[in-house]
Amino acid sequence: MSETQTTHFSFTEVCLRTGATKETVIEIIEQGIVEPSGTSAEEWQFSPTMLLITNKAVRLHRELDVDWPGIALAMDLLRKLDQLKHENRHLKRRLSRFTPGILPP
Repeated sequence: MSETQTTHFSFTEVCLRTGATKETVIEIIEQGIVEPSGTSAEEWQFSPTMLLITNKAVRLHRELDVDWPGIALAMDLLRKLDQLKHENRHLKRRLSRFTPGILPP
């Protein structure tokens, strides 16, 4: 039997891997962009997905000088867009069973 291990990152690791200050990562958490598990900075655990999201938020802030509420909104809209694209692909696949050759894959 093989065990599946999930990697989690500490608050300090997230700061190091994203190049963000502790204050910046706290702002990202306060804006609801990511929600680590744990009740305090010493206990916070971030999933790999949260690390990617944090990195993307930090880059938006640095490169485009977008404020944190704007980044929170943009990240939410990007997440919803990805979800809608996924649902659209799924529905197209289901529909293509009934209308072969009409819809692109």
